[in-house]
Amino acid sequence: MLRQIIPHVNLYIVSGTPFIYISDSKTLILSDLHLGFEEAASRGLSYSLRGVSGYTAVFLPRIQLRKTLSMLSFALKELNISRVVINGDLKHAFDRLLRQEREEIIELVKFLRSSGVEDIIVVRGNHDNFIKPVLRKLNVEFVIGFSTVTSNKKILFVHGHEDLSLDEYDIVVIGHEHPALKCFEAYKFPCFLKIPFSENRYLVVMPATGPYHPGITVTPNPDDYLSPLIKRVNNLYLMSIITWIELSEASASGITQFESQNFTDLVRIDWFKAKDREYAVLEFKNYEVAHALCMI
Repeated sequence: MLRQIIPHVNLYIVSGTPFIYISDSKTLILSDLHLGFEEAASRGLSYSLRGVSGYTAVFLPRIQLRKTLSMLSFALKELNISRVVINGDLKHAFDRLLRQEREEIIELVKFLRSSGVEDIIVVRGNHDNFIKPVLRKLNVEFVIGFSTVTSNKKILFVHGHEDLSLDEYDIVVIGHEHPALKCFEAYKFPCFLKIPFSENRYLVVMPATGPYHPGITVTPNPDDYLSPLIKRVNNLYLMSIITWIELSEASASGITQFESQNFTDLVRIDWFKAKDREYAVLEFKNYEVAHALCMI
């Protein structure tokens, strides 16, 4: 169920989820939960950085925490996890701490503790105001960034809303953008972006965990993104795009057409089965390949 992101590096996508796993340190990383979004929407509070949200002043089912716990349960059953890192935007409201945010943060932490997770670290995102006292009471570390070394590669996890030098790190992993790939008749799939910023060094962008946040449709134009780290990348056409699909008979036949038409040098397809679920993880070689094949 683990799909290596970069060859020879112990950094993996957990198939069927928007999570990253570091195998040697037993660390699971997730990003952009936006807990409390449903309350913010019902109260007409809009915090979108890309314009007015279409969800404001509407009632939304409170599904985000439930779906997050479901995905976490799946990962915790399949993997050995002792540390969880939330790479920014644990909560949603900029200007206050909503009741739903407080309650769901507490429920999330209690779930992780009861599942045997020893360390919980929250990397500060641009939405994560007013939660430091809550996290302190829960004995959860609240940091600007989290760095680690694996496979002799120095990796930094930051949310991505602030500018910083990338020179010290081999891999920088951010959230913030919530990237999604429009494919198969305009359906949007959450995806990871693997962007080379120099030889053998990468900027990795994680998709959002919160299901109400598909975010930006992947584009090669740096000005379409929010993160200053992406804005200064020279050629986004070179980025790899990695997404996953939970398989049904229909979706499986759509994916196998890539293989049957000899596109395997352009898109790598890995098949995974975990209990009663089956997934295909697709990595498109670059943006132009993804754009062309998704038009089939």
